Amino acid sequence: MPTLKERLGDDGPPLIGTLLTLDSPESAAVLRVAGLSWYFLDQEHSPLLTSSAVQRLLEVLQPQAHAVVRVPSNDPVLIARALDAGADGVIVPHVTSGRDAAAAVAAASYPPEGRRSVGIARAHGYGADLAPYLKGANAGVSVIAQVEDAAAVAQIDQIVATPGLAAVYIGPYDLSGSLGVLGQLGHPAVVEAIARVRGACARATMPLGIFCATPAAARAEVAAGTRLITVGSDVGLLREGASALRAAVMGGS
Repeated sequence: MPTLKERLGDDGPPLIGTLLTLDSPESAAVLRVAGLSWYFLDQEHSPLLTSSAVQRLLEVLQPQAHAVVRVPSNDPVLIARALDAGADGVIVPHVTSGRDAAAAVAAASYPPEGRRSVGIARAHGYGADLAPYLKGANAGVSVIAQVEDAAAVAQIDQIVATPGLAAVYIGPYDLSGSLGVLGQLGHPAVVEAIARVRGACARATMPLGIFCATPAAARAEVAAGTRLITVGSDVGLLREGASALRAAVMGGS
């Protein structure tokens, strides 16, 4: 199976996934049956705060699909823990400069390219496959910079020029808040900022990702050539499914 980084860089179909927030291997297993390309495990805004919680989900999702962990912050220890657990990559929130992006790449890379430390973990079979893992990890792991601040948009050309960065991922909701129009994704300031990021990625041949709240928004991103698309979340799918069931049974009552 190609690595996530390889799939991001090829000319195949876009990678469609959803966001996981529940500490539930069972719900992850149900979503895996849907056959999505990738799954976004969120440590920033969910109960998935421990490496063991993340690892339980990774064991369910892989190798049938790629699984990426959004770490809570651009912290080298948190980045290393997610990768040690076996994540295919990390999404690093609130990257606002080329320096931030370079720090994230360094935290995810073993020396001499970076400063990731070596520990016995699931990623290499608890040591059974350590030598080949160390040899290929830097090339195989995907470091994805989340752009969700006005400052990041201003520095986007420096961010996309970062060696070793696998993709840029737009967080539209926090971006709208940073621009003073929280939740107004159709506001001209947000649309212009996203277009600026999209243009910089295209010029640098940097794969682009984005969160979409609806299938319609995701279809528009597919048409725009976006490589990494997240649609909704596990809790959203549960809520929407239950609401649709109630409406189908009870109608408007």
